[in-house]
Amino acid sequence: MNGRGGFGGWRPALREARTGWPVLVVLAGLSVVLTVATLLWPPVFDDLSTKELGRRLASAQADGPLVTARATLRAPRDFSGASTAPQFGTVDSDLSRVGEELRQGASGELAHALVRVSGWAESSGLELSGAGVARPHGNAGSVSLVYAQDAADRVRWVGGRAPGRPDAAKEAPIELALSRRGLERFGLAVGQQVLLSGPTGATGALVVGEFEPLDGADRLWRQLPLLNEPLDAAVPSGYVRYGQAMVAPAGLEALEARGSLSVAATWTFGVAEQPWGSGGTAAGVRDLVAGARGFTRAAVDRVCGEIVSDAMPCSAGVRTVTPPQVQQRLSVVVERFAEQRARTVSLQSFALAGLLAIGVSTAVAAARLGARRREGALALQRARGAGEPALAAVRLLEAVPAVLAGVLVGRLVSGSLVGERPLGGWWPAVAAAVLVAGAPAAAVWWLGRAARRAGREPVRRRGVRRVRGLSGRLAVEAAVLVLAGAGVLQLRLRGAVPPGTAEPDPQLALVPVVLGLAAVVVLLRVYPVPLRALTGWARRRRGTVALVGLSQAGRRSAAAATALLVLVPALSCAVFGALVSGTVRHGRLEAAEWRTGGDAVVLGPSQRPLPLEELAKVPGVGGVLPVRGGVAALTSDEDGAVVKGVGLVGVDQAVLAGLEPGSPVAAALSAAGLSAPLVAGAELPALADARTAARFPDGSFDADAGASRFRVRIVGVLPAGAERDRAIGPVVGEVGGGPLLVFGGPAAERLPKQTGQRNAAVLFSAPGRPGSVAGAQRIDGARLRAVVAASAATAGAGGAGAAGGAVLRGAPVEVRDLAGELADSADDGLVAALELAFRTAAAVGLLLGLAAVVLELLLGSAERGRMLAYLRTLGLGARAAAGVQLVQLLPVMAAAVIGGTVLGLGLPWLLGPALELRAFTAGPGAPAFAPDWASIAAAALALLVLVPCAAALEGVTGRRRVPQLLRLGEGAQ
Repeated sequence: MNGRGGFGGWRPALREARTGWPVLVVLAGLSVVLTVATLLWPPVFDDLSTKELGRRLASAQADGPLVTARATLRAPRDFSGASTAPQFGTVDSDLSRVGEELRQGASGELAHALVRVSGWAESSGLELSGAGVARPHGNAGSVSLVYAQDAADRVRWVGGRAPGRPDAAKEAPIELALSRRGLERFGLAVGQQVLLSGPTGATGALVVGEFEPLDGADRLWRQLPLLNEPLDAAVPSGYVRYGQAMVAPAGLEALEARGSLSVAATWTFGVAEQPWGSGGTAAGVRDLVAGARGFTRAAVDRVCGEIVSDAMPCSAGVRTVTPPQVQQRLSVVVERFAEQRARTVSLQSFALAGLLAIGVSTAVAAARLGARRREGALALQRARGAGEPALAAVRLLEAVPAVLAGVLVGRLVSGSLVGERPLGGWWPAVAAAVLVAGAPAAAVWWLGRAARRAGREPVRRRGVRRVRGLSGRLAVEAAVLVLAGAGVLQLRLRGAVPPGTAEPDPQLALVPVVLGLAAVVVLLRVYPVPLRALTGWARRRRGTVALVGLSQAGRRSAAAATALLVLVPALSCAVFGALVSGTVRHGRLEAAEWRTGGDAVVLGPSQRPLPLEELAKVPGVGGVLPVRGGVAALTSDEDGAVVKGVGLVGVDQAVLAGLEPGSPVAAALSAAGLSAPLVAGAELPALADARTAARFPDGSFDADAGASRFRVRIVGVLPAGAERDRAIGPVVGEVGGGPLLVFGGPAAERLPKQTGQRNAAVLFSAPGRPGSVAGAQRIDGARLRAVVAASAATAGAGGAGAAGGAVLRGAPVEVRDLAGELADSADDGLVAALELAFRTAAAVGLLLGLAAVVLELLLGSAERGRMLAYLRTLGLGARAAAGVQLVQLLPVMAAAVIGGTVLGLGLPWLLGPALELRAFTAGPGAPAFAPDWASIAAAALALLVLVPCAAALEGVTGRRRVPQLLRLGEGAQ
């Protein structure tokens, strides 16, 4: 050496690097794996998240458009206010111009998501009369003339032709086309002339065509249901049949020439996530929500400018348009997606952190192997005066180029696989690379420390001096345990991170990793106890295989630390992933059953009655349970306290008990005696949830339900988990989330009909049996939807249809069946991405565990080989020698399986409220933990198989390095 503390120059360092190249190759490979995992993790998940967002947007639009704009198009006039109608060929262009200007009001991610805009214009209702025209219910029918821009591609002409331009603007009949059901219900035929009468007078019309929808489930017929089939609605004089007729743009332009002042215009926007879009990323989700919320104002500003008023209409080509009224459900859909996405990223960060920790632990195992193989050379260098810092620096200089090369290769591989999406953050990859590069230096320092301690004379110390002389291992172990306890305590006090905060959650990612280290610390302290007991048991038996194997395992118990440091986190990650996966899937199953109530459910606006009698006649339906819903603010008589957002649920307990005999809500309502008749103006008795009942025992309240006010009295407490009763689940899901009151008998019938709230008709295929997929399949779904479509509940105000009326009130008609709900719950892309993350981490972790076990076996291969050669010399057979090696591994395998399984199953209890899974299920509460035992067993079995495979692999590779038999003069050690 050149001097005390030196390392001898670069040439000796390079020579040592050449001798230690296998360890450097392992470190470089680990750097590649960890870098690829870190950089690819976010873009791969963002791609899966974007696909899931697109699926959810498509699914949400099945219930109606997510973004809708409505306005009034006013007839063309000159500067003096005189009508310039007709302006043929301008309605379509004006609709397109306004729709495109509205769409251009979007910015950012919303501008990419609004992929389509289409509009339609509709006249007010016109009285239909003429020779042979039916007068259903004794009243003339009412028909609105509709021009829809995208209707031509969605119909099949089965008679006549499509409407065209009238021969004369003010005299010739306007050409109409009706559906087959429309012609039948109005008593019309192709070629028939009729008279249309309205506020501006009467005009002739000619039926020129009959059409059928190409697809009855197409969005056009959901938005304009009366165009496909007329409906009857109640009026003071009885009933009036409302319908819609299709016209060409010229039909509405001719109507303007005959005195019509305006038509109602509607634009619907198709929302879709592009494959190349970034709506599934954290920034994209935030931008999409902000754009959807601000679109109402931005779209109007785009069409009308900053000054907007009804008195000064906006320009729409040759016409003017009132300021559009924009409604959107997009922000609600995306916000729910964003909440679940945030929870997914938080849990995935734990899987990634666990994978990085396993990789670093494997690097430690490789570094220990390299240091032990250089033990002689290192001892010689120390004897020549080399200091520990210099020796560690040499190992660091060796490792840094290899690790840096691995990081660069990982970066190139990640860039080639990810495409144009941005890679993940660099700091986890850099942190892992630093730890991997520092592992050889730390191993050399630790080996030198052990050598120094072994060379010292043992000194007996007492009192404070003895405490001060405790080993550094105890200090490190105590620090790990204290850090793990502090992390768990802080997580439990903090709870789940609120939606919208930064992601991923570093604390939720790191605390389980520290818990894994703590579990290894505990295992290493407990490990010798059962091992000594087993060794004592083996001594009392006649065989030598168990005794020798267990004795060797006991002698090398300290060497098991590295293997456990890799295997325990790997298995705990797999077990925890299986627990989360099983819990989420079971919770989504329960949530689907709760959302459906029975085998199927029909939800409709509170103001309009559901066709209960017709639903009961649908083939396959064995019973119908009506459930009413509402929301009110309660003012207590006792202290004047106001409780807002109280959910109101009304149900007939007798019917409920007949259909669901085991319902706890039915039993509680019956026990409370809520079937007694009520006089006019009496207080409505109800059962309250436990928290509300404890706050207001026997309380009476003034209930404010918007347009209605009534009196409520709490007469009892709902049983625990009443909100989970699946029979009333569909309505509880609509009004739940806060305090809950359940009314029975006559009180349920007196609940007010609230705007924006929905009632439910829960359908059972067989009374007395809970809903099931088989029961749902027995119900005729097509007939069920036809009955709902023909009911008064689907008709909007003034016959505007479900999209025009019920959707505007925020209470669309919806049909759910259990089979469909279960199918939707099984197709969640975020849940699949979460499962993929944990499975990937577990698989890579177990493979790295295999590598760590091989390295640990190689570390003691010479000592173990010489011991076996000694036993072979004494007459031990080959099969018995293999048995000794297997028995030597059994304690480590058992400790890893027990420790990893217990830690994985105990993590939910340790993390407490920080582990929020309700966002994945959307059920009535946090789902109960339900581990996927098959996946847990598969992970444990994989570990039990991999460890013997590692032993076999090490045995094959190390066979030539150790003697099979000892020569004369050789010892076993």
